[in-house]
Amino acid sequence: MGKFVYGPVPSRRLGRSLGIDLLRPKICTVNCVYCQIGSYPPLPPVRKRFVNPKDIERELAEAIRPKPRIDYITFSGSGEPTLSSDLGRLVNFAKSLRSAPVCVLTNGTLLSHPDVKEELAAADVIIPNLDAANARVFKKVNRPHPDIKFDEYLEGLETYAREFSGKFFIEIVLVKGMNDSEEHLEELAARIERIDPDGVWIGTVTRPPAETVAKPVTKETLGKARRIIGERAQTISAFHSDDTGSFYGELTENILALLIRRPETVENISKSLGANPHEVTKVIAQLVEDGTIRRRDMSGKTYFEYVKN
Repeated sequence: MGKFVYGPVPSRRLGRSLGIDLLRPKICTVNCVYCQIGSYPPLPPVRKRFVNPKDIERELAEAIRPKPRIDYITFSGSGEPTLSSDLGRLVNFAKSLRSAPVCVLTNGTLLSHPDVKEELAAADVIIPNLDAANARVFKKVNRPHPDIKFDEYLEGLETYAREFSGKFFIEIVLVKGMNDSEEHLEELAARIERIDPDGVWIGTVTRPPAETVAKPVTKETLGKARRIIGERAQTISAFHSDDTGSFYGELTENILALLIRRPETVENISKSLGANPHEVTKVIAQLVEDGTIRRRDMSGKTYFEYVKN
């Protein structure tokens, strides 16, 4: 894996995805309670260059050269990709490789900006988040920078869903006790009806979140949400493939080799291994579930330590 390009990795939404991470460490306009990268102060919606785009183009071209089997080239990673002023250039470069459709995962907070709209036009798929139906829940779950106004955010989603010529999906992350009430889900369904996306993906907390208060909802709640939102909605299921074991097998071994020696945070593991934080958190979540490692909160940070037999 390179510094900016990683995979192909299994995606619950997109199959086999070649990821592009424009922002490391986390650089984002919100600080969602469920974020798998950790808790960081949200930044204002000001776009700029964070890395040299030539470095990303070089890595992407090298990753594509062996002609790997991929379903999408996906801009996502550790932060909000629309904050990068080079996003349009890089989307067009990815398209020029003619290897796979291009998808952009975004929190949607900059979709009201004309320059962002223009730069995203070349993408094939855009998937913004909508976890809140009102400003109160938006502040509670997504914890945006003060310069992000809920009404502008919502208007950006509604307007761009009509303007964008590709596929436009909404993703919802439900957090127990925060945005999963029937009343809020019905309000959310009304918002989605106005946006009129091509589809809606509903999920919940599946990996170690930024805040320990962020708990997953039950399968029953996910099913209820799907019924309330309607036919266009589906729940996000786990990715199943016979050929993804080698990727995660090697990463798992490397993570355990670190944790056997000392407890580490996801951020430090990612830096030590040169691995993308998203993929590290997937492995960490599985190891916690298996009982191989456990979580320990110390001095305001979350560490993971090996459990000795």
